[in-house]
Amino acid sequence: MRLSGFIAIVIFGLSACANTPHTSVIQPLEKSAVVPYEKILVLGLFNRFQVRELGERKIVQDINKGGTVAVAATSLMTTTMPLNAKTISEAITKSNADAVLVVQLLNADDEKIKVKSRDPKTSYKVNPLGYYSNFYYPGGYYNVWEVSIQEYMEPKYLERKMKLTLMTELFIPKTRERVWAIESKANIVRDLSRPDYHPFMNAEAAQIVKYLQADDIIEKAARTR
Repeated sequence: MRLSGFIAIVIFGLSACANTPHTSVIQPLEKSAVVPYEKILVLGLFNRFQVRELGERKIVQDINKGGTVAVAATSLMTTTMPLNAKTISEAITKSNADAVLVVQLLNADDEKIKVKSRDPKTSYKVNPLGYYSNFYYPGGYYNVWEVSIQEYMEPKYLERKMKLTLMTELFIPKTRERVWAIESKANIVRDLSRPDYHPFMNAEAAQIVKYLQADDIIEKAARTR
């Protein structure tokens, strides 16, 4: 697949939490690839800028930990810029990266949406009624205590179960050729009341970096001076 091919792909949004993705290699690293790369541009193909920014930033952080320089495409764009062939090409040129890592959503299957109740929180406060807490009655004394109970329950929320498939590809800007690709699948549970909460990308970023390091595409440890 050529670099120009992924620009026309339909772009989706992503917001969920999940278990560790099941990842498989779709295209092994090409023998012609010169690795490790010194600078990688990370490009997320999602419809919302905030989702792209979050996903790219997390992947960039994990790549940078190993010593390879990574740049998020959203850091070279504004929130009002459309995601199209022109803006992507401009970001690639600005980054001066020798490789482009593209992450896109291939498939999202909804299983079901359920109404869930959050866990109630209950607090108890027990106090004796001061000096007069002991009252005499025939046969002995009776201890009097004050017990106050407070219970708080958050409103119900919608829980959405989904199956996601993500594709991560590595392109070389100079030749526009794809040299490596992996696919990740995961069952996720999304809280629809938290649209800006995306923990799934943390697990996905960790898997992407793990496979990049396994093929020596990026550095495995920060270089010491």
